[in-house]
Amino acid sequence: MLHFFLLPLFFADLFLLPACQRDSAPPAAAFYYWKTGFEMDSTERAQLDRFAAGQPIYLRLFDVDYSAGYGGAVPVGEVSEASGFDGRPVVPVVFITNRVFTQLKPADVDSLAVKIAKKIGSHLNNLAENARWWAMAQADESLRSRLEASHDSFFIAWKAQNVPEIQLDCDWTASTRDAYFRLLRTFKKQTIAQHRVLSCTIRLHQYRDRASTGVPPVERGLLMCYNVASPRDTATRNAIFDLKIAENYLKDAKKYPLPLDVALPVFSWGAWFRDGEFRGLLSAWDDVTPSDTSCFTALPQACYRLRRDTVWGNNYLREGDVVRLDMPSEQELIAAPALLKRLVRPGGRVLFFDWDTKKIEQYERLIPKIMAGF
Repeated sequence: MLHFFLLPLFFADLFLLPACQRDSAPPAAAFYYWKTGFEMDSTERAQLDRFAAGQPIYLRLFDVDYSAGYGGAVPVGEVSEASGFDGRPVVPVVFITNRVFTQLKPADVDSLAVKIAKKIGSHLNNLAENARWWAMAQADESLRSRLEASHDSFFIAWKAQNVPEIQLDCDWTASTRDAYFRLLRTFKKQTIAQHRVLSCTIRLHQYRDRASTGVPPVERGLLMCYNVASPRDTATRNAIFDLKIAENYLKDAKKYPLPLDVALPVFSWGAWFRDGEFRGLLSAWDDVTPSDTSCFTALPQACYRLRRDTVWGNNYLREGDVVRLDMPSEQELIAAPALLKRLVRPGGRVLFFDWDTKKIEQYERLIPKIMAGF
C-alpha cells in the first residue's frame, strides 16, 4: 500500500501523507528494528501494519564504540539495507557507548558528531534508493519512467517526508554528560539534523538523577523502561523488566522537562552463571527453552540448572551451570501503562523493543491490551 510519503508535483498522485495527529490523540505503537540486516517480507510488512500502520520504524543504523587500536571512535555493527523495504517512514537510531566519551578530547567530540551525521546521510541515501525501486515496482509504466528519471529529486523528497526524527542512544553518566551533550549540540548544527526532531534515549537512572546526569539538549526523549537491573547480579529477579524497580525510579520524580515517548520490552534472554560467576547472556532463550526436562532442572526465581553439557549458539554450557530466564511477564506489561501513561507526551508513541517476527508472535495478543491501557 502506497501510504508512506508525498513527493511534490508529478508524484502527488501516488503518495499520501499520514494524517496529522491531534495533541489529544492517544499514543501510537511503534517498533525498534535492531538487526544488522534490514529485510522484511510481505508477511512481516502486513504484521507491522496491524500494530503500527503509518508509524516509522526506529531503525538502528550502527553503533559507535571506542577502539584503542584505532585511537578513536569507530562505527561497528552497521545495518545493511537489503531487499523488502517498502519505503515506510524511518527514524535513524545510532547507539554510542559511554566509554567513547571517557576517551575523546572535546575537539574529537565535535568531529565525531560530523562523522555520525555524514554516515547517517549515507544510510538514508541507501534507504531512499530502495524506496525508489520499491515505488517503481508498484507504479504503472508512465509513472515508472518518471521515477527512473527523477533520482535526485526523489531522494530529496523522500528524506524530507519520511525521516521526521533522528535518535541518538547513549547510557551517559554524570562524568560524561558534558562531552555527550556537546556532541548533541554539534550534531544539531549538521545539515542532516536541520528541520528534523532530534531525540535521545533516557534511562530510568537518568530520569531520576537528572540533577547529576543533566537533561540532554534535544527536542524529545525516549524513556527506556527495560534493562532495569544488572543481569550479572545473582540476586536480580528480572534484569529486563521489573515493574517495582521501574516504579521506584519514577514515583517521586518531578515531571521531566522534555516531552517523552516510552519504550517497553518484548524480548528475553538467559543470564548464564557458572559457580555464581556471570558468564554472559544467551540469546533466543525464552520460556519454552527450559521445558526440556532432560536438559534442565527448574530452580526458584525462574532459574534452571543444566543437567548435562550442551552448546547454545557459540557458548559451551556445562552440567551444573545455572541460567536465569529474564523476560517481561504478561501481568507486568499489562499493568505498565498505569505507571507510565502520565509520562507520555500527548499524541506520542509507545515503542516496543524490538521487532522480530517470532517475538511479536509471542506478544501479539498482549500488545493491543498494553496500548489500550494508555
